[in-house]
Amino acid sequence: MEPIKVLMFGWEFPPYSIGGLGKVTYHLSNTLANLGTKISLILPVKGKSGKLKITPTSFVSVKRIKTLLSPYLDEKTYQYQYLLEGKEAKTYGGDLKEEIESFTKRGIEIAKSENFDLIHCHDWMTFPVGMQTKEFSGKPLILHVHTTELDRSCGGYNPFVYNIELNAFNKADKIIAVSNYTKNKIASYGITKDKIEVVHNAIAFDRARESKPYNKNNIVLYFGRLSMHKGPDYFIRAAKRVLDYKKDVLFVVAGSGELLPEMIDLACDLGIGDKILFTGRLEDEEIKKIYEAAELYVLPSVSEPFGITALEAASNGVPVILSKNSGVKEVLKNCFQVNFWDIEEIADKIISVLEYGTVKEEITTNAYHDLKKISWEKQALKVIGIYNSLLKKVN
Repeated sequence: MEPIKVLMFGWEFPPYSIGGLGKVTYHLSNTLANLGTKISLILPVKGKSGKLKITPTSFVSVKRIKTLLSPYLDEKTYQYQYLLEGKEAKTYGGDLKEEIESFTKRGIEIAKSENFDLIHCHDWMTFPVGMQTKEFSGKPLILHVHTTELDRSCGGYNPFVYNIELNAFNKADKIIAVSNYTKNKIASYGITKDKIEVVHNAIAFDRARESKPYNKNNIVLYFGRLSMHKGPDYFIRAAKRVLDYKKDVLFVVAGSGELLPEMIDLACDLGIGDKILFTGRLEDEEIKKIYEAAELYVLPSVSEPFGITALEAASNGVPVILSKNSGVKEVLKNCFQVNFWDIEEIADKIISVLEYGTVKEEITTNAYHDLKKISWEKQALKVIGIYNSLLKKVN
C-alpha cells in the first residue's frame, strides 16, 4: 500500500518556537512519519533550516520560507506596533498581514511542485495558503486548530483574523481540535460539530520520573507566554494573597511576552517584587531545570485551548492547578481546578499543596496514571484515521 502523502503547513517549529504550537507540530509530524506517512512540511523560518529539530527520515522533508517577523510580540518587539492599533498591537507583531500574504504566495509556489493526497494546516496563519492550495489541487483540507481568535482576544476579536478562521472553517473538509473545549469554540463560529474531530495533545512521558522524589522547596511556577488569555495577572494577584499568609514562598514567572513589563509593574505595585522571579524566555535546558525546581505549577488561563505545559509539569512530578477554562483538564484529570478569576481560591489551593505533603504526593502519583494513557503515537494514529476517512470519500 502506498503511504499517505501529506502537504503540511506550519508556522512554528523548534528551535524557532514561541509556544506550544511548535512543539505539537514537531512531535506530530515526526510521529506521523515514523508510522509511515510521508510529510512535506512547509515552514516560515528565521535563519537556516538546518537548525530545525526534525528527525532525519525519508518520510519527512522540510521546505523553508524565509521570514522576518514572529506571530506574537515579546517585551523587546514593541517597535513593530506602529502598524497595528489597540488590542491588535498587543497581540500581533509587526505587519503580520503582509507576512502571511508573503508566506501564502511562496507556499502555493512550493505546493504546485509537490505530490500530495491531503493538506494539513496548523492554526490561522496557514489557513489562507491551505484554502488556496485546496482550490487549485482539489485535495481535501484539514485544519488543525490549536487556538482561536476568541481565545486570544478574551471576548473581543480582530475581524481580520476572525474572518480568516471563519472562512477556512467553512471551506475545510475536516477540522482537528486539540480539545473538546476548543471544539465548542469552533462550533460557536456556526460550524457543525460533526465536522470537528478532537485529537488531544500529548508528551513523551519518561516513566523513570516516577521514582524521583517530590520537590519540597516552596517554589510556585507559572510558565507560558505572558499574554492576556494566559492570565499571568491572576497568578501574581494570587501570589500576593499567599505571601500575606506564608512568607517563605518564591513565585517564578517563566516565559516572555507583551505583558512582561506590565506584570513586573504589578508585582512591584503589590509590594511583592522581591518574591517574584521573572525569568524571561528560557532555552530547553533551562526549562528542564525550572520544572525540576518547582514544587507546584499554576496555569490560570482565561481561555486555554489545551495547555501542554501542564502535562510537562505533571511529568516532572509537579502537581498542577488548572483553570477550568482549559482543554488539558480533559486528559489531566488529577489536578486542582479553579476559576481563573478567583484569586482567593487559587491562593487557598497553593497553600494546601505547599503545606500538606500527602495532598501533593497523591495528586502527583495519580497524574502519572493520566500521562500513561496518552502518547504521540496514539494521537498520530487518530490523525491517520482522519486522513483515511477523507481519502475514502475522495476515492
